[in-house]
Amino acid sequence: MTLHQRVLSFVVTATVVTVLVTTAVVFQLGVEQRKQQLQQQSNLLSKTLAEALPAVLEQSDGQRLTQLASQFISMPQVSQITVEPMLSGQRQVWESDRPAMHVPNWFATATGLTVNTTSVSVSNGWTQLAKLTMTFDPHQDIAELWQRLVRLVGWLLAAGVAVIVAASFMFRRVTVPLGELSQRLTSLGHGDFHPTQVATSVSDLSALQNAFNLAGQQVARMQQSQQDELARLRDKLMVDPVSRLPNRGYFQHQLQSFINDEVGCSLILLEADWLSRLRARYGYQYRDQCWRLLGEALTQESLASTHQVVARLSHNEIAILLVTDEEKVLRRYLRQLLRVINQELENISLPVNQGFHLGIAQTRTDETVSLMAKADNALQHAKRQNEVYFWPTDEQVDSRTREQWRHILLDALHKNPLAFYAQPVRHRDNQYNWHQEVYAHLWVDDSWLSAGQLLNRIEMYALGEEFDIHVLNRVSDYLNKNPHSDKLAINLTIESVQSQTFYDWLSHFLLKTHLADKLAFEVSEKAVHADPEACKALFRLIRGQGFAVGVDHFGRNMDNVDYIKNIEPDYVKLDIGFGQQSSDVDDVFIRMLVNIAASREIKVIATGIEQSEQHQYFHQLGCHGYQGYILPPIRLDSDHAHGGHERRD
Repeated sequence: MTLHQRVLSFVVTATVVTVLVTTAVVFQLGVEQRKQQLQQQSNLLSKTLAEALPAVLEQSDGQRLTQLASQFISMPQVSQITVEPMLSGQRQVWESDRPAMHVPNWFATATGLTVNTTSVSVSNGWTQLAKLTMTFDPHQDIAELWQRLVRLVGWLLAAGVAVIVAASFMFRRVTVPLGELSQRLTSLGHGDFHPTQVATSVSDLSALQNAFNLAGQQVARMQQSQQDELARLRDKLMVDPVSRLPNRGYFQHQLQSFINDEVGCSLILLEADWLSRLRARYGYQYRDQCWRLLGEALTQESLASTHQVVARLSHNEIAILLVTDEEKVLRRYLRQLLRVINQELENISLPVNQGFHLGIAQTRTDETVSLMAKADNALQHAKRQNEVYFWPTDEQVDSRTREQWRHILLDALHKNPLAFYAQPVRHRDNQYNWHQEVYAHLWVDDSWLSAGQLLNRIEMYALGEEFDIHVLNRVSDYLNKNPHSDKLAINLTIESVQSQTFYDWLSHFLLKTHLADKLAFEVSEKAVHADPEACKALFRLIRGQGFAVGVDHFGRNMDNVDYIKNIEPDYVKLDIGFGQQSSDVDDVFIRMLVNIAASREIKVIATGIEQSEQHQYFHQLGCHGYQGYILPPIRLDSDHAHGGHERRD
């Protein structure tokens, strides 16, 4: 119940009580007054008529007796007059013919007024002439009292309604600042602070507004300081101050994140020996200037559009991570990279293709250490052979063309060979599943194409929208067959996020399925950075139908996450790279990310959890849930045939 409703209910209650009390008092006083009047009138009228009758009875004047009785019977309280002469014994009765006034029976009973009969003896002083009996009916008094109370209640109710309307108007007018404060507080909770503007003459509300403005400024500064602190931490702890490239710690986090996601990766290690020679010949300052120029060259648009991260690992070593295992893409990137490096050599008058070596490694399933070792081995081989680069030939080579891969994926979407799994997300108290995140595998070349590799292919061949529609239809069928299933979370691709056609389809799907308690939707942080306005519109559409929304890979880039105040997710999932925190630096970033989300009342889910110690660590940080292989994935839609192949994880 709102404050306005509470005040109105109080005013209404006070009005009703006032009406009831006033009516009861008036009723009681009216009844007492009517009783006294009825008693006095009965005594007076019977006495008066008894004194007037002797002269009439002695003369036996029947006409005059009738006239006299008619005068008394016309009085409101008199309902019957009976005269019984002693000598003749001829009993005469006169009754009132006034129409009865309508009065509710319960009201007449409540008054306690009853018919009163008075009998007196009529005599001429020494002889009893007759017996006079008069009946007095209080119905007329009851009717008058009823009408009086009806009018009173009507006036009181009208006055009460006027008071209620006036009180409501005055309350709304006085408390307009409270409504603005409520909106401002809600905005402040999402990181958007604006001071209150509505003026008020109420001193208490004015003081409250001033207090809010002061507190809001402090909260806004605190929230902004969190974002600034995250950026400063990233620059201080994760960026090399000389080259302005990310350092080894940042690179390892990124590599770990993509490897854990089973994403096919390629790694290039660059050893720039010429930079060491420059230091020996020209000093540190010149060497550092060359490092900055090289860092700028390696992050230019032509290269940055392909690689995921470029980092400086040591005094003369650079690592380049590409989130692809496609040989054609890697070779094109390698040509561009060599051109950029040689351009830098020419700029400082050094011979091209000399003074540096490259080692290249690809992987689909390797751990981080394994991939780094393979790339380093390739680098050492290039140095021993005095080659510009070395690319091991024992890597698995994909002989299929892009068009062949596209047909394989389209067949998977149209003929249902995809195997669906669900990874439970457990509430931190271990009592129940928050939801289960759905992912798919595809059987190709006598092996399973993992979820990360499959999504890479899906996005590479621009099939994200078709893939998401396929997944949602399959999940809808599964939920209809299994109504008691846990809620399932669907991670949408970037292509779907940016597609108006998908928005139209999704809007119809959400209205048709009525699965708000069974479905949740997620987008990756990469999708949010790519098109924040599209994500905001998508979240508004989904949340408008009652579905939960979340952000996956939260904090992957250890950079500004201020976007959450604009898209307002229900929850965020920490990047899987934080699941294996290996240093105090990771701990600082994790705590900062959790605090930023908590300050906006957004729930946080830890990912990549494999041991109970990890669960306890994230629990004490305030995370609301956890996900990882500590909770094994389960197979969905087992009734579908998948070539007899069952993935064992």
